[in-house]
Amino acid sequence: MPQINNLTLVTLDNIHQIIPDFIISNEIIITSYEDMMETVMTMIRNKHLFNMDRNILRSCLEDLTYMYCPGDDVNKDRILGMLEPSDDEDDDEDDEEDVSIVDIS
Repeated sequence: MPQINNLTLVTLDNIHQIIPDFIISNEIIITSYEDMMETVMTMIRNKHLFNMDRNILRSCLEDLTYMYCPGDDVNKDRILGMLEPSDDEDDDEDDEEDVSIVDIS
């Protein structure tokens, strides 16, 4: 088993620097989310350790993909889909609106 040391820790505090630096230094072209996923796989092979919730990582990758290729409608739709309120959020807002104040004086 190979020895793993000299890891680069990628956290929420530095993800916005580490991934773009890796993309630039390796002359990677990002045109799709698949390109971004392949970049992360390459980073992991190169001893980058992603220390964050995978849903947050996915969200960051979608944002970065859109930044690198904002003209692509698929990338735009991914971001818009994340930003739209879910059905659960709509139900919560409806519940809050149904609460009425009754004056019992």
